[in-house]
Amino acid sequence: MKIETCQITALAYGGAGIGRLPDGRVCFVPLTLPGELVEVSLVEEKKRFVRGRLNKILSSSDSRIDCECPHFGSCPGCVYRHCTYQSEIYWKDRQLRDFLHRSGLVAEDAFQEPFAAPETDFYRNKLTLHRSETGAYGYYALDNETILPVAGCRLAKKELNELIPSVSGENALLRFTDINGARQISKEAPGILQEDLPGVGIFEVSGSGFFQTNLSVAAELVRQVKKFASGSGEILELYCGVGVFSIALAKDDPSLHCTGIELNKRAVDFAISNAQRHNVADRCRFFAGDAGRTPAKFRRKKNFILLLDPPRSGMEKDTLKKVVALGAEKVIYISCAADTLGRDLKEFVAAGYQVRSVQMLDMFPRTAHFEVLTVLDKK
Repeated sequence: MKIETCQITALAYGGAGIGRLPDGRVCFVPLTLPGELVEVSLVEEKKRFVRGRLNKILSSSDSRIDCECPHFGSCPGCVYRHCTYQSEIYWKDRQLRDFLHRSGLVAEDAFQEPFAAPETDFYRNKLTLHRSETGAYGYYALDNETILPVAGCRLAKKELNELIPSVSGENALLRFTDINGARQISKEAPGILQEDLPGVGIFEVSGSGFFQTNLSVAAELVRQVKKFASGSGEILELYCGVGVFSIALAKDDPSLHCTGIELNKRAVDFAISNAQRHNVADRCRFFAGDAGRTPAKFRRKKNFILLLDPPRSGMEKDTLKKVVALGAEKVIYISCAADTLGRDLKEFVAAGYQVRSVQMLDMFPRTAHFEVLTVLDKK
C-alpha cells in the first residue's frame, strides 16, 4: 500500500480532512484537521482524488483535543470528537457556504451567524441499537455491515445509556422525554409519548414517530421560523409531521391560519390532536397526502408563505417543480442535508426567488450533520 505525506488544509462535508499529494491530486483523510502534516496510506485512488487512512500525525493542529469516546474512529456516528467545538462550528458553517455561495445561489451577506448547540454531549433523545451475532448491542460500523458493540453513547441522553444493558429484540429503539422518561419502544405497540418543546409546549407523538432529537436547538429553530413568518396571514406547511411549526406559529400570531400536509396518516392524527391541545384547531388544519398535491386554494393565490421541512433526501423532483410553481411570496426551507438543499434551491432561484437568509443550526454536534434554515423571497 502506497504511503504519502499530506498537508491538511480544510475539512470536507462529512468530516474528512482535505489535502493535496505531491502529484496535485486531492486527498481525503478522516480523523485529521486543517494545519496538520500527516502520513497516510492510500486506500482508494481515482484520477483526480484519493482517499487515505491516517497512519501518523507528523505535526498536530492547535484545535486537536483528546477524545473521550473509545469508539471514535470505528463508529461512523461522530466525526468531530478530535477537535474543539469552536472549530467544528467554523467548518460546518464553511461547508454550508461552500455548497451555496460558490454555486452562485446565495450572496455572502445572506449568511447569518451559525447557532452552536448548548450541549455537545448527551443531547439525543432517540437511539437505535442493533443486536450482533454475539448478542451484544451497538451501531453499524464503518463498513455498514459489522455491528460495533457499545456500552454507551456520548451523543445519547444519559437516561438512554442506562437502558442499554436491559434492551432486547433484534433492533432496539430507545426514546427519552422529560415527561415519560426513558423507555424501549415496542414495534408492535409503540404507544404515545409527550415531548415538551421549550418555549412552545407539549406535543404528543407516536413512540416510533419522528420528533427532533435535540430539543434545545429545535426550540431555537422554531424561534427563527417565527421571526420570518410573523405577520404573514397564511402558511402552507409541507412535510408537517405532528404539526410543531404550524402550531407554534399559530399560538404566537392569533391572525395566522396554517394548513399542514403530511404523508404519514398517523402523524397527521397527532397533528390534529396537538392543535386541539394548544387551542389553535380553528386556525390549524392538517391533511394526509403527498406534498406535491397541495390544496386547490393555494394554486390560485400567491400571498402566502410556504414552509418546507423535507427528509434528508430532499424533495422529489416532480414534487419540487409543482411546489415551486405555486409561486408563494416567501419560502422558509428547513433542511438537514446541505447537499440536497443546494440542489433544491437551484429550482427556486431559477423560478425567480432570491435567498434572503441562510443560517446553520448545529442540531447534531460531533456528527457530520447540521440543520439549515433558508428564507427566500419572490423577486
